[in-house]
Amino acid sequence: MTSPTVRRWAMLVAVGALVAPIALWATSQQAGAQEAAQEQALPTLRLSKIQYDPPGDDVLTNTQINKEWVQIHNYGTKSRNLSGWVLRDVTGFRFKFPTGFVVAPGITVTIHTGKGTNKTQHLFWRQGAYIWNNTGDKATLKNSAGKVVDTCAYSGAGQWVSC
Repeated sequence: MTSPTVRRWAMLVAVGALVAPIALWATSQQAGAQEAAQEQALPTLRLSKIQYDPPGDDVLTNTQINKEWVQIHNYGTKSRNLSGWVLRDVTGFRFKFPTGFVVAPGITVTIHTGKGTNKTQHLFWRQGAYIWNNTGDKATLKNSAGKVVDTCAYSGAGQWVSC
């Protein structure tokens, strides 16, 4: 026969063997939920790239000015209506998205600084000069309620920045 102490130890080991997998599973589920919450915290519509110092000389031709742009990507699974949304820089230049402008899932829209005809993936700010400072700036995307959705800042090293 076994002593009561040995039986207690055996029972503790058996209970531990049953409880440990459940505790491990619960911990992994909590970690997965935290990762999902972090992913959900990212906006589905985000600034993706800014070309602030386009190749070539800084001449004030529309062709050259349009080589300066900001890209916004829809990382979500639904189309997003950007009517009334605003893109701005730190000095106060504001681009207001046209009424009825929609970005489909997986699509990137490019907002060019110069003049041109708006299309489904290319919009034009209609400026006659550069907006994004070569030495550093910050793009801010706000929704129609004025809430900041995303920002992208750069220090000016290079010609473009991925956000």
